[in-house]
Amino acid sequence: MNALSQLSRHKISSIAAVGSSCAALTVSFFGVAQFDLPITKYVRSVTIHLPWDQLTVPWMAFTSNTGDWIGQGWRLAALSLLLLVVAWAFEKPTVKIVAIQSLVAHGIAAVLANGLKHLIGRPRPKFTHSGDWQMTLSWVSGLDSFPSGHSTASFAVATVLAKQFPLFGPLCITVALFVAVSRVLRGSHFPTDVLGGAVIGILSGFIATAPLRQWRTSIQDGLRYAAMGTAALFALLWVLSHQREDGMVGNLFSALGVAAIAGGVWIRRTRWARGARTGGSRQSDLSMILIAYGLAAMTTSPLVLSSVGFLCMASWLNALGRNNRAEESSGWSVMRESALIGGLAIVVLILVDARGVLPFQ
Repeated sequence: MNALSQLSRHKISSIAAVGSSCAALTVSFFGVAQFDLPITKYVRSVTIHLPWDQLTVPWMAFTSNTGDWIGQGWRLAALSLLLLVVAWAFEKPTVKIVAIQSLVAHGIAAVLANGLKHLIGRPRPKFTHSGDWQMTLSWVSGLDSFPSGHSTASFAVATVLAKQFPLFGPLCITVALFVAVSRVLRGSHFPTDVLGGAVIGILSGFIATAPLRQWRTSIQDGLRYAAMGTAALFALLWVLSHQREDGMVGNLFSALGVAAIAGGVWIRRTRWARGARTGGSRQSDLSMILIAYGLAAMTTSPLVLSSVGFLCMASWLNALGRNNRAEESSGWSVMRESALIGGLAIVVLILVDARGVLPFQ
């Protein structure tokens, strides 16, 4: 009876976690959609259209051209094939598995992305001149903006590599982000197009790297990590394009943020003082949730707080539904805690000194 009850609780937690992740994704997409036209108009304002489309800002032109080159499908496939050759030449079965998984993820992502492109039929930015457009089934070139194919494929391959080679994970995801940004700067896609591509790519990567019988768990984890990325992107865009909310509402949000961050850091500090490894514990989960929620509150945006709130709920439900806790080496623990402290310092610096620096709202 206890086993059945525990299984039932696990299923309920899993379903609720998926629902919370989807809610976080929905709110984040709605928030990022507000930047679609402003960013598109800004990119057009710094683009010379004759004799060909060329960005006038050097770093933007470099990002556009380089990201387009990296994210082409045949080059990503060639990377997977190169891994296969290396695995065969040096007899590395692990590398062979990663190469096959990256090809599978790329294939899943390509099928989903191309199917959605023509099913949705969203016009590309260069065919959009106002906030009004229709999305319908279409096979016409130029009405295939959502999702971004480059972003979908890049995140699919990057997710596989990041999962199988954790040490290089941040680099892989950074390259995929670089490709996604390049598609917006190139004027080929709206921000929500590359965001949709990233979500599909992450889901494809999680599905490809897990046994087929675990597809439910793969989708649950993929949705949660995709929600993390979309919520973080929305929060960053909001902070960089909006000043802090003044008045009582802004002060209340800031006070809530400071209190939550302080609580999260205090929980972590207590474990540091005891010399405990912070990974894989309920206290560690609670600490991360409080810190993330506090940073979201510091943006003074109800939308950002909502998206991160749903994400925190998904993370907590996921932790409740899984009792297995993997052991972690002291080296990985130190690296993760150092990254956490450094990341927290950077985010606080952005919240304090980089508000409203972008030329659009």
